[in-house]
Amino acid sequence: MNRNFWILIALILTFTALDVSGQRWKLRRYEVDLSVGLVTFHGDIGLANKHFMNNFNGMRPSFGLTPRFKIAKDMAVSLDLSYLMYGGTDEVGSSHGRNYSFNSHAFQHFVRFEYFLLGEVGGLGGGIYNRRGMVNNYNRVYLYIFAGAGGILSSAKVSDLNNNGEEPVDNPGYYPGVQYGFGFPLGGGLKFSIDPRWSVGAELGYQFTTTDKLDGYAPEDVSKYNDSYYLLTIKAVYRLRNDKNGRPIFNKYYR
Repeated sequence: MNRNFWILIALILTFTALDVSGQRWKLRRYEVDLSVGLVTFHGDIGLANKHFMNNFNGMRPSFGLTPRFKIAKDMAVSLDLSYLMYGGTDEVGSSHGRNYSFNSHAFQHFVRFEYFLLGEVGGLGGGIYNRRGMVNNYNRVYLYIFAGAGGILSSAKVSDLNNNGEEPVDNPGYYPGVQYGFGFPLGGGLKFSIDPRWSVGAELGYQFTTTDKLDGYAPEDVSKYNDSYYLLTIKAVYRLRNDKNGRPIFNKYYR
């Protein structure tokens, strides 16, 4: 009888511990990503349709801020706010005789849904130990995929390198000034938690758009596809703890 009693107590404690671990995400629903990255653009100007290595022809930097809210242990919604640069230069001596170059500055704003294939529960993790035992058990690998929708605001300048870098203002396919289009990002990411507050990660996404004018050029007789771009980012992720009412805690250090 006594033995059965202690077995029952052990089982209760085990399942209680599992439940606490599984529900820990509810106390840390808020996150903020700070990111730097590289943009590879696929438009009408440049070498994006050539060999993969030619994508370096149009590689430019990006900087982003992404607040996130976890709606379940394996699901979250986020707001991707990023400043992008992208550009490209035509191949010299190409068959169409054009030798254009362009540079763009853009602001993307996407609402994203994220699904964690590995996360708070069922993730890959492990503790850090010293001679006294375990220091923490927060180190965990997160793997997720995402999809979303939003907009991209872009302003491009095109230069005709065959004409001393002048803008091709007489070309009917030239669209200077601000352009706006809708975008639909798809991709995935990986991150590793260092402690209860900080994680590091990387993310790769492909952004489809509804416009062909982000590079400032859309020739009617040649252009067949809308503009799109890859975005590879490195992230530092800060996690905020919230109280039992779901409000974020800003003024307290926590473990």
